[in-house]
Formats: sequence, structure tokens, C-alpha cells
Amino acid sequence: MTIMPKSLESSPNKSSKWSAHLIVFNELIVPFWIKSKYKYKVWTLSLLLLTLVGGTVYSLVLLNRWNQDFYNALQNLNRDEFFKQLWIFFLIGIIYSLIFAYKFFVLQKIAVLWRQWLTEKTLTKWLNHKNYYLWHIHPNSMDNPDQRVSEDIRELTDLSLEIGEKVFREFITFVSFIGILWGLSSTFQFRIVDYTVEIPRYLVWVCLLYAFVGTWIAHKVGYPLSKLNFVQQKLEADFRYLLVRLRENSESIALLSGENFEKQNLTNKFSQILANFNVLIKNQKNLIFTTNIYGQIAYIFPFLVCGSKVFTKEITLGHLFQIGSAFGQLQGSVSVFVDMYAKTMRLNSVVRRLGGFLLTLEDFKLREPGLDEASLPIHTSGLSVYTPQQQCLIKNLNFDVHPGQRILIAGRSGQGKSTLLRVLNGIWPYTSGLITKSQKHKTLVLSQKPYLPIGSFRDLLTYPETSQNFSEEALIAAMNSAQISHLKKFLPEAANWTDLFSVGEQQRISFARIFIHRPDLVFLDESTSALEHAIEAELFKTLLEKLPNMTLVTFAHSADRLSTFHHQVIEL
Repeated sequence: MTIMPKSLESSPNKSSKWSAHLIVFNELIVPFWIKSKYKYKVWTLSLLLLTLVGGTVYSLVLLNRWNQDFYNALQNLNRDEFFKQLWIFFLIGIIYSLIFAYKFFVLQKIAVLWRQWLTEKTLTKWLNHKNYYLWHIHPNSMDNPDQRVSEDIRELTDLSLEIGEKVFREFITFVSFIGILWGLSSTFQFRIVDYTVEIPRYLVWVCLLYAFVGTWIAHKVGYPLSKLNFVQQKLEADFRYLLVRLRENSESIALLSGENFEKQNLTNKFSQILANFNVLIKNQKNLIFTTNIYGQIAYIFPFLVCGSKVFTKEITLGHLFQIGSAFGQLQGSVSVFVDMYAKTMRLNSVVRRLGGFLLTLEDFKLREPGLDEASLPIHTSGLSVYTPQQQCLIKNLNFDVHPGQRILIAGRSGQGKSTLLRVLNGIWPYTSGLITKSQKHKTLVLSQKPYLPIGSFRDLLTYPETSQNFSEEALIAAMNSAQISHLKKFLPEAANWTDLFSVGEQQRISFARIFIHRPDLVFLDESTSALEHAIEAELFKTLLEKLPNMTLVTFAHSADRLSTFHHQVIEL
């Protein structure tokens, strides 16, 4: 592969919130309905959902008609009609409840499919091209990427479907009940000086005006919630991250008696959470108060307007309750923005976070190195290596690694040894000059602190492959070569292995992977630093006996202990 100079600077245009909304719409919403493997099933469920939503609205229309008949029966003291209407109400209620329950079920099925597709898609983006690693060295990366994949995707699906279903349902309700209220409304007359002003179907216009004013007030009161929710999610995720770090580094913290420092750090972060949360709940209180006042007035508003007509016998009691019901349904449908304002602001925060996450991953797309057919395992020419802040670590490095050659690269801490290892394996983008690495050679990298995945001990030995491809005899032979034969008892077991073995045992387990995979090219990054000199020497002797044609590149602080096992030493 050829690695050329790269920059991880983010485009300033991509940081805008509109870019975040656009990329979420284009990559996470539209493709699910048009291109995903679930599209036919989703469209079927969606059509069923729309039908059920129509059924709920029709049930409300029937209940509106029922209001007039029921209250007229009461007003007329018609006992038979009264009990008949009770049975009708019971029947409508059963049908409405069934439709509502199945509507919820179908909506959740769509949410599950969408979340499954989004998670698969996002994980693919996250794991492809070493993006999960590049994220941590990118100077402009967002925080808490794990939250984007878990919580934000779940909230995107749940909130989008909930708001979308609510808006569609209220639109159907609006279309259905505006005709009913139009038919129930009369003309309102009043005089201005010598002129008589008539407002035909005045209840409809009053309802629309009332909803518009309420929506405007709710927007003014609730607008700060978007930013507050965004900050709250970030602070909560930061707090969880600190708790995870406390758990992962519990031994080091315990040995250093760092409990007070950790407690102070956690307390400070939690204080920030509480401070923002107090402002958040204050704004939510104001919004809840506003929307509740709005709803309470809306309930009695038609009775205030039309109640006097019952006493003048212009309308019946049933007619009044039908007007109240129709007014309430129409006002509710027009006021959907008021009712869903808090959730809309939360969805806006989720979209901004997910969009920022995807925009950063878009930057990484340009960093996949190309591959070539180089005959040498590694060739460098004029290679310079930099930090993300453009500080030069290694300047104008030129060397070749030939098949079967063993090279030791030595240097003090901070000289850039581990960074050079990342460069040679194509995961460090801050470079200039030329590197070629043959794709024909099977490569294995052993680090100073080995990665031990949670799972079976067999998979631990054969990582990154599964143990199904290897016989038990091969595993035992590799363990003997790596001087960990005493760990054979763990072969049938599964656990979190990092907490069970010493660092020296972990390094020997990592060494066993060389004997199992038998790679052509091996990189060792201080991978025997925790071992006694005698065990270290024995491991290298066994390695050279078992794999004499293997190409080896070793990184160490000093060349004194390991120079005898290598053909060439390069001092940084």
C-alpha cells in the first residue's frame, strides 16, 4: 500500500447544523424506505399503519356523532335511547382500543427494523477503514461515539416514527373534523359603529386562530430546550465515560489510592449535569405550564362561545357537546406542534449529534491507503511522521525490509516508535513521503498491552480469527511454544480474561498467536517488556526455530537485550 500525506482537518462548511440534518435525511432516513433489504416489508407495515391510523380517526368521528345522540337522550329523558347509546359507546370503545393496540404494535415493528438497519449501517461505517481508531486521533472529532451508535439511533427511530405518526393522524383528524365543525358552526354577527360584521362558520376560524397563537407562544417558551437537551446528552455521556474508565482502571487507581481524585472528578462532572438539568427542567416547567393552560382553555372554549345558545334553545345539549368534541379534535390536530414541541426539540438534538458523527466519518473516507504489488514487505523513502498538531516526530526516514529479515527499531520513550508502527500498518494519517507495503504478506501486530476479547479462551488464542478454524492440538502446541502450558485448563471456559492474567501472561498469550497464525510479517511493539530476560530470550529462540523465514520488525527502548535476534538495528 502507498501512504501519502493526509490532512484530517474538517471542512468548516460541514459543521453547520443544516449539513447535519441533510446527511441524516439522505443516509439514514430515505435509503431505509427505498434501498434497504427491508423496504418491501416496511412499506407493507407502513400501509397497514396508515390504515390503522385512519381507523382511529374514524372511531373518533363515530364518538363525535355519539356525543349528540347520547346527550340528547339525557336531555329528553329517553331511558331506552340512553342505554342503547351506552352499548354503542362500549362497541366503539372496544374497536378503538383494538385498533390503537395494533397501531402501537405495527409502529414498534417498523422502529425495530429501522433501528436494526441503522445500527448495521452505522457499525459498518464505524468499523470500516479503521474509522474507530482514526476517530480518537482526529483533532476535531465529536465526543462519545458510542452514544451515537446506541442511544441516538434508538431515539432517532422512536421519535421520528412517533412524531411522524402523530402528524399524519392529526392531519387526517383535521380533514375529518373541519367539515364537521364547519357544518355545526353558524354565522357570528357584531356591529362596529354603523356597520354589521358577519363571520360565517366562525367556530372554524376561532379554532384556527386559537391554535396559531398557542403554537407561537409554545415556540417562544420552548425554543431553548433544543440546545439544553443537546448539552445534557453530552454531559450525561461524559459522566458515563468517566465511570467506565474508573472500572477499567480500578487496579491502578486502587494501588495509587486515587479514590479522592476520582471522586472529585466525578463530582465536578455531575455538578455540571445538575446545573444544566436545573435550567432544563425550569424551561420544561414553563413549557408544560403553557401547554396545559392552552389545553385547559381549549376544553372549555367552545362552551364559553356556544353555551348560551342552549339556554335560548337555539341548540340542544347534544349539539353543544358535539360542537365541543369537534372543536377539541380540530384544535388538537392544528396544535400538534404545541403538543410535540419538547419531543421535536429532542429529535433536533439527536439529528445534530448523529449528523455530526456521520460528517466526521465522511472525512475519513479519503484516508484509505491504496495497495500495490510491492515485492518488498516494507519500503520507505523520505518518510516523515507528525503528530496531529503537526509536530515532527521522525524526519526523512529511509529503509527497506526484505523477506525473512529481522529489524530492531530502538529509541527512547517519546521518540515516535509506536507512532512509526502505526504508520507502517496504515493507521496513522499524519505523514509525508512514501511507504509501500506488500499486500501479499500476512501480517500480525503484537502490542505492549495485548487486547484480550471477552469470550472463550480458544477465541482468545486465535484472535482476530475464530477458533473454529484451528484444531485443539494446534492450540496446545502454540501454548507450549509460548510457555503458557499451565493455562490449558482454561481452554473450555469463557470469561473476561483481562482481569484474570498478569501482564506477563497476557504478553505470552499474545505471542502464542504467532505460532497459531504463522504470519509472514510480524511487528512486535515492546511486546515482551513485562517478561523476565530468560523467558524473553527463550521465546525469541523458539520463534526463530519454528518460523525461520518470518519477517520481523521489533520496536524496543534499547537494543541491548534483543539485538542478537535481529539482523539490523535502527536507532531513532
